[in-house]
Amino acid sequence: MKRLAPLLIALIVLSASLALAEEPQEPLAQADTLYRDGRFAEAAAAYREALDAGWDGARVQYNLANALYRSDQPGAAIAHYEAALVSAPRDADIRANLERALAERPAGRPAPSASWLHAAAVRIVRSFTLSEFAWAAALGWWLTLAAFAWLLLGARRRRVVRALTIGLAACTLLLSGFATARWWSYHAIDRAVVSTESAQLRTGPSESFEVAMPVHEGWTMRVLRRDADWAQVVGEGGAAGWLPTASLAMVRPAASETPADR
Repeated sequence: MKRLAPLLIALIVLSASLALAEEPQEPLAQADTLYRDGRFAEAAAAYREALDAGWDGARVQYNLANALYRSDQPGAAIAHYEAALVSAPRDADIRANLERALAERPAGRPAPSASWLHAAAVRIVRSFTLSEFAWAAALGWWLTLAAFAWLLLGARRRRVVRALTIGLAACTLLLSGFATARWWSYHAIDRAVVSTESAQLRTGPSESFEVAMPVHEGWTMRVLRRDADWAQVVGEGGAAGWLPTASLAMVRPAASETPADR
């Protein structure tokens, strides 16, 4: 019996570990089953429950977006595709589905930037995560300091080492700028998408204010501030005003960097 006791304890611990490992997957497994069965509205609700329970990540955001898109909620789907891209910016499936949803909205695809330089900078910022930019910038600073120390210690080819130091410093500053832009665009600014078929952009936070212009589902917005049930926003083309928060789907970036799977 004394020899069997450690074995029994090990089996109990192993069983408990397996039970804990399987439990987190239950909400997602249920949502995946509903999706495969074509019950997209129910699958979307199940994925939302998983998000609320803390099972975040690009996979959940992406699958929720797919379920919303297939249940005729393109505005909310765009918001979750955008959220998934924050942690998986180079995922081809997420990008393709987002482009399809944007192309099918009433306003069509967003207008391209008038400046090729701005467009190139935006493309770079959107192609890497904040962590990737931060690690690259940190490495750049260390290499720059190492090159500068080598220069101070009397490197033989001082002109070459000086040029290398300047080049490393310039690249590091550029990477730091991209990291700052990435943080500002996706973490310091609240973004939202119009999730109702149509809404009225008003001049103030109440229905008593004048209608500035109508907006349609799928329009992307930058949220400046909130006042009770209203949000002050700036949309595509510079359209500014107030919208009811009930007509907006907030872009909430995924917390983890789990790749999408559908």
